[in-house]
Formats: sequence, structure tokens, C-alpha cells
Amino acid sequence: MVINIRKKLDTSKDEFYIGPETILNEIENSNYGNKEKINLSFIKKTLRDSGLAKIRKKKIKGNSVYQHYPKTLIEKLGVTIVEIDFLERVIKGQTKPLNFMSFSCKKLNLRQFRRISAQTSACARIEIKWFCDNFFIPDGFKMDNGLAFIGSASGKRSLSKIVLMLFSMKVLPIFTNPRSPWNNGSVEGSNSVFARNFWNKFIFNSVTDVDRKLELFNISSLNRSKFDKNNFKQIVKNKCTPKIYFIRKVYDNEKKDNGEIKILNEKINLPKEYINLFTLSEWNLKTEILTILFEKEQKKQIIKKIIFKINKRSRDGCTHFIRTLTVSY
Repeated sequence: MVINIRKKLDTSKDEFYIGPETILNEIENSNYGNKEKINLSFIKKTLRDSGLAKIRKKKIKGNSVYQHYPKTLIEKLGVTIVEIDFLERVIKGQTKPLNFMSFSCKKLNLRQFRRISAQTSACARIEIKWFCDNFFIPDGFKMDNGLAFIGSASGKRSLSKIVLMLFSMKVLPIFTNPRSPWNNGSVEGSNSVFARNFWNKFIFNSVTDVDRKLELFNISSLNRSKFDKNNFKQIVKNKCTPKIYFIRKVYDNEKKDNGEIKILNEKINLPKEYINLFTLSEWNLKTEILTILFEKEQKKQIIKKIIFKINKRSRDGCTHFIRTLTVSY
């Protein structure tokens, strides 16, 4: 029975998930006999014995703990943190790539994907608004340091349009360490699911075909999540101090015999004992103070505090908005 259902799901054009949970759900909602004797463990064993279970590489644990990745400090920033990322794929026979934006909230096992015209700040802002309008406004959005998200490649201490948008919704922007995709592990995992259960499963004939199947894939993913809009309680935030968070690994500055991190194109010196370890920096725009934090045994330690003034161009370009942030919050 289990093998037959698995093969049926594997060839179905309407089913995107074919794992043990989907098979169990299929059995529970069917007229199969003796289904009360079948559980998740039995299905997993049957798939393994039949060679239908994919052997996944074991994750190497402990490295993030050894490097003091600020996991606990990040978790304390909010109950619901949504990770976002860009994806690029090419339809066979076509040269122009298709762009997507992915959303993932690990706490709710929620993943959604949107096709976008380009990997730009404007497109990202449209999709962030789409997510907040259709699901919920999270405590924070976690993203990489791509220019579409973080803004200027050369301007120091500048505020991107996405950052300002998130502040207007009382949402915290959280930036991962450069070239460290595992810092956004939830959305990277969702991207793998997108590749395995959607993109690699079908041969797409056109962009219209992609859009049609993507809508079904999103519905299927939503049905597997813990999110229920009717029962989800959106927390109304009356106050929220505008802060930006940066996950940064400390690198060796051999010329000065110390460690350093780089935030918004500004280099900050740190004691050399922190080299190769992670920090979490908090930029409070109300006080214009940058506090560099270190996590040890799940507790917060302050390494350094410095004055970190908002870039003049950013300030001049959104004077009224910044005044609202620093006065009304």
C-alpha cells in the first residue's frame, strides 16, 4: 500500500510533496483497510527498505556553537522572524532567467514563493507588502547583504528603502553575515524544497505554466504549515524603537593586530580574541549608537559601543520620516 501510494504521488502532476507525512495523510483520508496499523515510523521504514527514501547527508553540528553564533540573541528579537531570499531559474530551451523571491518562517513551517520581474529593491518591497497583507506582519525580516536589501555598495551608514519600509511597519531588519547562507538556514532549506519538489519535478513549457503550477505549490505548502489565518493572532505594535541588526563574523586585521567587522561599509576594530567568532550588532537609530554584542552560554555580553551617525544623504532624503522615528516611537 505504502509503495503504491508513493509511486502514485511521484507521478502526479498535482501533488508536490511525496514524503512520509504526505503518504500518511493520504492513507488517513482514504478507504484503505488496516490503516490504523500504519504510522509514520512504519512508512519511513517501508520506504527505506524499498530504496525509495533519499539518504540525506548528516549535518555537522557544533560549529555554530564553537563560533558563538548568536542564535539565542536572534531568537529573542521576536516570536515570528521571516527569512527572505532571491532565486533564479531557467526554463529549458530559454536563455532569459526567471526570478523568484522566497519567504520562510521556521516557527510556523511556512514557506511561500513569488515570481518577480527582477531582483531589485522595488520588487522586494512589493513582495514584502504582499506577504504582510496576505499572512502577517512579523517581528523581523532576516535577509542577506545584497544591494537590493541593504542599499548602497559604497555609502557609509546609509538606510535602504527596504529598511525604511520595515520601520514604517514596526518590523526589525536583520542582516546575515556576508557569504554565509547558513545564517538564513530556514529560507535556504525552503529553497531546496522549491528545487526538489517543484522546479526539478516538472518540465515547464512557458512562464504561464510556471505561474500556474507555482500557485498550486504555494497552496500545497500553506496546507502543510502551522499557519491558520483564522486562528493566528497578529500582535499590534504600538511602539517599536527603530533598530537594525547585523550578524557579523570577526576577521583578522593583520596590519593592526586586531579583529574587525564591517557594517554598512564602515570598518570597526575589535579585540583580537574575537577573531573567527560571531557577533550581533544593534544599531539604535534613535540614539545613533551601535552596540556590538557577543553571545556566551546563551547570555549577552557587550563588546563595544560606538557613536554611529546616520549618513547625511540618508538623513536629508528622509528627514521627516527619520524625525518621526526618533520622536514618535
